[in-house]
Order: sequence, then C-alpha cells, then structure tokens
Amino acid sequence: MTDTRRAQLGMAHDSAAPRAARRFLTGVLAGWGASEEAIERAELLVSELVSNAVLHGGAGEVTLLATEIDAVNGAYRVEVRNNGGVEPVMRRAERDHLSGRGLQLVDHLAVAWGSNTTENQTAVWFELTSSPPG
Repeated sequence: MTDTRRAQLGMAHDSAAPRAARRFLTGVLAGWGASEEAIERAELLVSELVSNAVLHGGAGEVTLLATEIDAVNGAYRVEVRNNGGVEPVMRRAERDHLSGRGLQLVDHLAVAWGSNTTENQTAVWFELTSSPPG
C-alpha cells in the first residue's frame, strides 16, 4: 500500500491567486502522473474556486490542498479554503451575465464536489480522475 500524497499552497487574497493556484496544481498533478486531460480540467476548476474565494471570501490567506486519493486509478481531490464562512451557492446565470457559472462548471466536470462551511472558514472541494467523468 502506498502513502497518500498531499501538497499545499497558501496564497495572498488577491487577483494573482488563481494564476498561482493553476501553476502549482499543474506541477503537482503532472508530478503525480495525472493525465493531460485531468490536468486541464483541474486548472479550470481550481481557477473557478480560487476566484470565488477571492471574490466572496474574507480577507486573509487562500489555501489550496491537493490530495492523491487513488494512485492506481489516478484520482485526486482538490480543496480551496478561505476565511469568511460564506456558504457557496450554485447560481443559474442568464446568457448575458458575466459571472455565475463557476459552480456549474465544477458540477459538470468533477466526479464529485461539495463544501464545508464554519463560522470562520469556507472550504470547497472537487474530485477528479484521469479519465473524464461519467
């Protein structure tokens, strides 16, 4: 049995955080042997979650945690944490709306996703595999 691999990145609560998250996660997943397709999905999804954390979260650090949950089948869990304790809500964006589709993308492209919210922190996570969902 292999040990679970984990990686963590703390980012400033600013507009540079999504780019930093994408670069970090790309390197981590490539190092773990994830497929190119899984890495591309992860880049899009982590960018959405980190952008939401910066936009809707409280001041303070945004944290990205990546975990390899099944090395044999290439399954990964990515979690984004921020201060603020605001429960994420999936919205239905109209065609002319510029935002509001992030969690819809996560719902469509991830194998599973969810959130945990306390008074002081929001954590939103998704799981993906090296093969496309569904």
